[in-house]
Amino acid sequence: MLDLSLLRDSGSFSIDCGSPRLALVHHGFRTTQLGATDKRQNKYAARYASLGLLNLARSAQVDFERGLIPFQPEIQYFDEDNFTDDVELAKVISDWLRPVKARFVLVSLYSLAFERTKNMLSNLNPEEVCIMVGGAHPTVAPEIDFVHLVARGEGGNALRHVLSLFLHPEFGIGNEASGLCFMLDGRVQMGEIVFDKSLEDIPSPAFSYELIQSDTSFAGQSRERWWKAVGKSQQIYICTQSCRARCTFCSTYLIHGKLVSRPVELIAGDIEYLLTFGHDSVQFHDDDLLQHESLYELLDLLSKFNIAWTCNARSEVITPELAHRMYDAGCRKVFLGVESLDQRSLNYYNKATTVEMNINAVNALNGSGIGVICGYIIGAPHDTVESILSDLDRILSLPIYFLATAILTPDIGTIEYRRALRRIPLLQELGNDGTKMNIRPRPEIFGTSAPYGLPTVAETISKEELNELYSLINCEFFVRREYINKMVKYTSNDRLGEALSWCSLQKLKAEELAESSTLALVQERTVQLLQKIDADYPYYGVLSEFAEDR
Repeated sequence: MLDLSLLRDSGSFSIDCGSPRLALVHHGFRTTQLGATDKRQNKYAARYASLGLLNLARSAQVDFERGLIPFQPEIQYFDEDNFTDDVELAKVISDWLRPVKARFVLVSLYSLAFERTKNMLSNLNPEEVCIMVGGAHPTVAPEIDFVHLVARGEGGNALRHVLSLFLHPEFGIGNEASGLCFMLDGRVQMGEIVFDKSLEDIPSPAFSYELIQSDTSFAGQSRERWWKAVGKSQQIYICTQSCRARCTFCSTYLIHGKLVSRPVELIAGDIEYLLTFGHDSVQFHDDDLLQHESLYELLDLLSKFNIAWTCNARSEVITPELAHRMYDAGCRKVFLGVESLDQRSLNYYNKATTVEMNINAVNALNGSGIGVICGYIIGAPHDTVESILSDLDRILSLPIYFLATAILTPDIGTIEYRRALRRIPLLQELGNDGTKMNIRPRPEIFGTSAPYGLPTVAETISKEELNELYSLINCEFFVRREYINKMVKYTSNDRLGEALSWCSLQKLKAEELAESSTLALVQERTVQLLQKIDADYPYYGVLSEFAEDR
């Protein structure tokens, strides 16, 4: 980590001379596996603000109102998409910070964007600007050498401590500092992962949406992927924290701890505030909205707002009755964490669900009129080419609106990562020179195909072969005759061209896969798929009209 003495001894930094400035920097979020798998898919990626940063901004405002920090911070939100490159972004940040002596840059650090964000931050002067990072990656891999401060877990208490006592003798001492990692005069203090329940009691609004309304952010440009979009102008929101499940591939509970549910009366205030900015729909980004401890009161509230919304959910609680209740409350799409229709895989992932639960949940949601987006994972250690294709056939029999396929990733800090460490010694090289410093994906070792910079864990299928299977799954799912009808049913008219373009891309990828596949079964199924498309060509002619970037 950067030694805090750089700031202390420079003579140009102090928190005691008036209001600090906090530059909230949203960088690297759109560096996604979607694009890593095929850069032609980048244009279909989502675009929205960082709720974590907006919540930190609100927390700092509330702390000042409650007299918990000495000065009211000036806060501005910076999104990388508004700048031609990272040099311009860093310059604009530096220029905005320069008039004050307490200059802070707060960044959510993402694993896939580790090197990019590191390079962007290198344009800032570490003797003038304090760089603080948080998020999932720093929580599980906090030894980062290009920042001054790392906040592990929830960052509200850590930020309060920094704004009150940074570089004072008492800095780094006490409960509020327990999640902070830093180095001072060569001595490193490593904080622990901190959980809090601030979402339960922070006054409405819980998120400072006003910060993303100016010309310097991306007002009016928040955009969800076409398959998750509802309404004309959606905004993201969460009202629960963490997840009750303990899936082996997920790190959310490592960062947020136990489930926290925001009281319904505070949610009402949050949504009222959100709607003042012209939004007509809400994207609930909770890991599982249905785990909210007052779910039916929440559904009653949403019914009164009369807005469309989407959410993420697990399958075990969904019944036809609940699905109809959700639809009546405005739910139009659900991302369902199915992951597999092979019980061996569900058990391996510790999903605590069954194949029957998954099938029943898909049918219940579809039967209520809700579009079902299914999370689907391939590449478990026991998977074979044949078992994946058999599972795909089961998936294709269900009334699914969108299949969000992923290759199992041993993400840093997860149970899957710890499992992989025992089997793949080369994973030790994710850090600099085999150390714990700067642990991040390493494409120079593990390649750029999905999962980017990380190995796969299937014992009998290579990473390249899994990527062939990934492409085949997308092709088979999206270019079926029966799929087009479902896509048209659940996709809004203003996004239909984009959806058809996506399907055209999958057809093009099928043509490429038929030529390049090394797996005989993949090539055979791809050729059969293309022959079927050719036979149905008059029907698929509509796709050609919307094909883009061939």
